[in-house]
Amino acid sequence: MTSPSGADRPRPRFFERFTEPFADRAREKLEHAEDKVRDAIQTEIDAVSASVRARAIRIRPSAIAFGVAALLTFFGLALLITAAVLGLTAVLDPWLSALLIGVALIGIAAGFAAWGRHHLPSGPAVPIMQAPQIVHPAEEQVHPWAD
Repeated sequence: MTSPSGADRPRPRFFERFTEPFADRAREKLEHAEDKVRDAIQTEIDAVSASVRARAIRIRPSAIAFGVAALLTFFGLALLITAAVLGLTAVLDPWLSALLIGVALIGIAAGFAAWGRHHLPSGPAVPIMQAPQIVHPAEEQVHPWAD
């Protein structure tokens, strides 16, 4: 037989009356800590992105100038190579002069590649940069989990 009063709803355990207020407080504290950690991470991300943007704006004119210089150097070297091929055509056949200049350029490129590979640094390719320290508005370092 079942009793009509207690069969439909579960009876609360004895310790739930004592632990429920603590569980609510713990849940609130965890949510508060999550919010603080999320805010701290977002602050770091914002600081890094602002630093990258500022550096990109400062470097932009120099990068454009280097790009133009590289393009003009490429065309200048192409004209010098063409002049070397045309100069050799006075002595050799045009196909043979182009072949000799091409082989010489490939040899020079292989030498530079070997030299560059020999002088590669053994550490990380990009040095690790420290993020700037962010000072709390109260001018003190506040731990994210401190109340």
